[in-house]
Amino acid sequence: MAFRMFFGGMTFFVAVAVPFLGSLAPLIGGLTLPLAYAYPCFMWIAIKKPKPKGVMWCANMGLGCLGLVLSALLVVAAAWNLASKGLHANFFKP
Repeated sequence: MAFRMFFGGMTFFVAVAVPFLGSLAPLIGGLTLPLAYAYPCFMWIAIKKPKPKGVMWCANMGLGCLGLVLSALLVVAAAWNLASKGLHANFFKP
């Protein structure tokens, strides 16, 4: 119960102290997207060592490259959005 109260209190503090995190979320998400979509495909190729140019090798390589391209597009779009709209950083002003 104490851990849950502490975690809830810290989450509330961050939400009040840094309210502009919502506008940074796409940029942070784009930077971490390869961890979920691209790296597992490349790790599978490195660990399993399938036959090069085989079906599974091509599928994993294609999906890994697609994840990297999507991540790059998301980062560019988020940076473009931040550049066009600006980041209005205000601390402790809900």
